[in-house]
Amino acid sequence: MVSKIYIEKRKISLGKAALMLAMTDDREEEESIKEWLASIGYKKAVATEVSGPLADFKQKVMKNAVAAALHTGIIENDPRKLHGLVHAVLEATQGILIAALANPSIKVKMGIVTDDKWVAVGMFGVTALHVCTNHERAGLGVMHL
Repeated sequence: MVSKIYIEKRKISLGKAALMLAMTDDREEEESIKEWLASIGYKKAVATEVSGPLADFKQKVMKNAVAAALHTGIIENDPRKLHGLVHAVLEATQGILIAALANPSIKVKMGIVTDDKWVAVGMFGVTALHVCTNHERAGLGVMHL
């Protein structure tokens, strides 16, 4: 559910929109945030999840982001737009992998939002070497299309 403070504030930055979407806990909250984002002008938004050990995560994160963005029409299949998305994903990933010393398990939700000139990728989740050592992490990448 979108809080009253955001409803009154109305417009937020593209990066904040992507992070809010990435921080949703379930599909109901995700849909609520997407509806609210559409009401303030961000009509193109999608969320996807990526998880696994570090090596798998690095392979899956880009594939999931590109597939989600193309499948839902967030971006068109155009080299310049794909280039912008790839750089935003790489930038956001830096916040998630900042302390990847060994081979941690990673579970991240990714929010992708565009205003047709810029794309923002927000990531929020946990990394851990063991279930008892989970650390929340967040990353954000914003790139021009």
